[in-house]
Amino acid sequence: MTNKKTTESGPDGPSSNGGELPQSSQAMYEALRKSEERYRELVEHANSIILRLDRNGLITFFNEFAQKFFGYTEEEILGQHAVGTIVPENESTGRDLRPLLDHICHHPDEHRYNVNENITKNGTRVWVAWTNKLLTDEAGEPVGVLSIGSDITRQRRLEEELRQAQKMQAIGELAGGIAHDFNNMVHGIAGFAEVIHQTSYDAKVSEYANQILNTAHHAAELTEQLLTFARKGSYRINECNTHDIVHDVCAMLKRTIDRRIVIRQDLRAKLPHIKGDSAQLKSALLNLGINAKDAMASGGELVFSTSDITVDNTLSISDFQLEPGRYLRINVSDTGTGMTEETRQRIFEPFFTTKASGRGAGLGLAAVYGAIHLHKGAIRCRSTLGAGTCFDLYLPVIPHKTGHKGKKKPVPCDTAIHIVLVDDEAIVRNYSKTLFEMHGHQVTTFASAPEAIEYYQCNFAAVDLVLLDMIMPDMDGQQLFAELKQINPAIKAILSTGYSVESKVQELLADGILDCIKKPFTYEQLEQRIAALFGDDEKAPVHANSGQFL
Repeated sequence: MTNKKTTESGPDGPSSNGGELPQSSQAMYEALRKSEERYRELVEHANSIILRLDRNGLITFFNEFAQKFFGYTEEEILGQHAVGTIVPENESTGRDLRPLLDHICHHPDEHRYNVNENITKNGTRVWVAWTNKLLTDEAGEPVGVLSIGSDITRQRRLEEELRQAQKMQAIGELAGGIAHDFNNMVHGIAGFAEVIHQTSYDAKVSEYANQILNTAHHAAELTEQLLTFARKGSYRINECNTHDIVHDVCAMLKRTIDRRIVIRQDLRAKLPHIKGDSAQLKSALLNLGINAKDAMASGGELVFSTSDITVDNTLSISDFQLEPGRYLRINVSDTGTGMTEETRQRIFEPFFTTKASGRGAGLGLAAVYGAIHLHKGAIRCRSTLGAGTCFDLYLPVIPHKTGHKGKKKPVPCDTAIHIVLVDDEAIVRNYSKTLFEMHGHQVTTFASAPEAIEYYQCNFAAVDLVLLDMIMPDMDGQQLFAELKQINPAIKAILSTGYSVESKVQELLADGILDCIKKPFTYEQLEQRIAALFGDDEKAPVHANSGQFL
């Protein structure tokens, strides 16, 4: 006898008596399963970091993108605390992240959006922007946090570079203003010291005056470094061979630094000629070499190398921008102590130094930074603590070296002339009048542009030379020159200034200013200009410095 199993069927399919789900329930189950699969697939393959934390900060879910981004597998990360794995205990800024994470886990509504530094398995620091949502159980009790993150490391670095560039620009403006005012004071000190030296018959007094002059010149060199950083320093544009500059720098360093430091040259560039100021470039490389020496107290290796590079598209390096073209790269590397990232980011700031008090003013690298800017190049520093430092300097090259025409040195001038001097600094006016009149010239001084204009309008025929200060209140030297030129188109004028602005210099030369001289200057330097204009040699070059400052 055969026993038959009876199955009762309803309108929706097999009944529960047969152990099978009704058709409607099965369809709902299948739809739910497919929905969960789609949801899981969406979460797993999303191009965002998606993770879940319980209220203790333990990781309970970690999607595929998060695994690739942080470098952990599910087996390695699930059940681990976020702090110590993907969250460092302290940010690079010093902020303690453990309290922050605890607060997010317990009060996610207060941290719907937050940005913090994270860390990958291999130790790389990254920045992530997080959105957080509270997770609850069926009873509505908090059970954890769902966090979705986006990598903003590159954006963060660009923002930091922009902030750094803005800060450097602001510091540069401040440095330029300070240096200008300081140069005026140094100019007065040096001027009166020169007066004392030339008028004293006492050997001791003359010696003291010389000491003052030497000190004033050292102060002027200090402000020159500040001005170079501020990109307002003076520089002479010539064609120069960087390989010759490197040879000279290495020769000087070999004579002065610790013999345990090996200096090596690897000069492979086929286009070593650039248009620039060889003195400033030499000073920049010397600064880098001296800094490297200080980082190798027990000896090491210092290498200067050159190579040719071509920039096809506009390239940004920090706040430098290289236009397409051919460049020379000078690499200065050492095997010294290196530096932390925090120090590396500040090395070009004026007066920032890690050296002991009295061992440096902190202006060396600031001057290097400014010099490279003046040459329309770029500089980049790479350093690892305990593993040395490397500087890359990029400078635009010229394809061929051209010859230089010799310059004829003006002979001293014996002609007494009438000079009108306009300067808002009383000490500059007083010393100039005293010193120039000692040499037989007639000097009329003015503190402001309106006074000078009024006088010149009535007496321009008797004035041989006008000496103008560049920076003055109400009307600067360029504007004043334009006013005076309207009165007398044949005016002979020289501009004096505490710092140079190359574009302004070129504009003034085009407008008819005969020359520019940088404060603090000596009477001998001014006399050369006067000789070129009024000396016996009528063919002497007016622009003994090709329009650039001494």
